[in-house]
Amino acid sequence: MNANDLSDLVLAKRTDIAETIETGAAWELWMQVEMVKILRAADKSVAREVAYPAPHDNWSLDFLAGDTQGQYAIELKVESATNAGTRLIASVASDITKLAYYPAPNPGARWVLAIGYSSAARQAMNGFADEDENHAIYHELDSIGVMVASI
Repeated sequence: MNANDLSDLVLAKRTDIAETIETGAAWELWMQVEMVKILRAADKSVAREVAYPAPHDNWSLDFLAGDTQGQYAIELKVESATNAGTRLIASVASDITKLAYYPAPNPGARWVLAIGYSSAARQAMNGFADEDENHAIYHELDSIGVMVASI
């Protein structure tokens, strides 16, 4: 699996994501559960809330997924009332810093997966991905934006 594959898997669920966002409820927990379902449906093994190694063993990784090509350490950030618009990028940056403390799978990857829906968040993610030093990709369909930043 590569970053584009992960983005495609998420965007394939864009209708469900949009409907969940429209409920007005906190949807990050729903998206965490949905990610497990998405990854399993794509024949990936997946575990949630995996402990970081010491000395950061009080932290947890949102997802550790795997397939025949390797393992994938994934932190998830979604746009919400507390990190709406451009604030989503600040949350992504925080998770990039955090994820650097998780050992790099070899083979595999470490990714921060961000999902946004407002125009401001989508523009911010697109701008972030346009900067080569951020090692990120951005895709958008039907007003759902998905960014995958590689660590």
